[in-house]
Amino acid sequence: MEQILWNHGFQARQLTWQGLALQAGISGISSRTIERAMGRLRLPTFLAPWLPGSFISDHWIGTLGYRKCIACEKGWVSPNYADRRVKAAQLALLYRPTKERWRDIRWTDECHCAIGSEGHIRIIRKPGERYCPDCIHHSRSSKQKDDTQGEDQKRFHIWAAVGYQFKSELIFYDVPTNTNGKMSQQVYLDSILNGPVLEWIERGDEFVMEEDGDSGHGGGNCAKNNPVRVWKEQHKLKHFFNTPGSPDLSPIENCWRVVKQYVRVNYRLGSDLKALIIAGWKSIRQETINKWVDSMVVRMAQVIEGNGQMTGW
Repeated sequence: MEQILWNHGFQARQLTWQGLALQAGISGISSRTIERAMGRLRLPTFLAPWLPGSFISDHWIGTLGYRKCIACEKGWVSPNYADRRVKAAQLALLYRPTKERWRDIRWTDECHCAIGSEGHIRIIRKPGERYCPDCIHHSRSSKQKDDTQGEDQKRFHIWAAVGYQFKSELIFYDVPTNTNGKMSQQVYLDSILNGPVLEWIERGDEFVMEEDGDSGHGGGNCAKNNPVRVWKEQHKLKHFFNTPGSPDLSPIENCWRVVKQYVRVNYRLGSDLKALIIAGWKSIRQETINKWVDSMVVRMAQVIEGNGQMTGW
């Protein structure tokens, strides 16, 4: 059975325990028996002191150490984007070689929350194999996810910013021109730039604002004199667009994962989704955000080492 996992990668790891046994020509054995043989069992605490050390590690006993868990999602990076990511990481480390040099950046982004199908895949893996190629579930695009959402499902669109010793309030917004929450330049001007960002500038905060290159932020193929770009120039806003297709290179993406996990765990039928989103955001400690910001040098080094492919961040 282990040989099948080695030889057939992700497809084999998606099998049930009994399905894995059948592929190996084994039948008539329960899933629990196969799980015990392939995996490991937690011992009652009172038994641990009486077992030889060779049979126990951290109160676990077993054989090969495999277990069933949710596959980690990690986007595939095209050769063109991988090359851009490597060059961007090299340039970033040239200008910001130490963690302290990243502490003036405020990482900004939008997030969209709704209650719907989770779409998780459970796989067979050992501890330590979280990001091995055979254990990765490549995530769907935003459009594919949008297509599966029910028409009557309420979605909340949120903007926020984080940095070293900094965490903004959540800004909830709607875009009159669409229902998927894609930021328009007018909404970005009204709700974000003339809202919290202007407040930071007027009170004298020293920061560089990171954004993705979405057209709503004045990036992409927008005209050079678009309203968002004009606003930034008039207010002397220091900013930069993150490398395309690189959610692993923005600490705020780590924050959104915490929020969504909080909602997923605490949601019950009839719950106030907006209140849960706010509570999830409040649950993120500033010390944790600081650690994510201080990891940027490591992240960039991993991009270079991995030839531009997505990192585990």
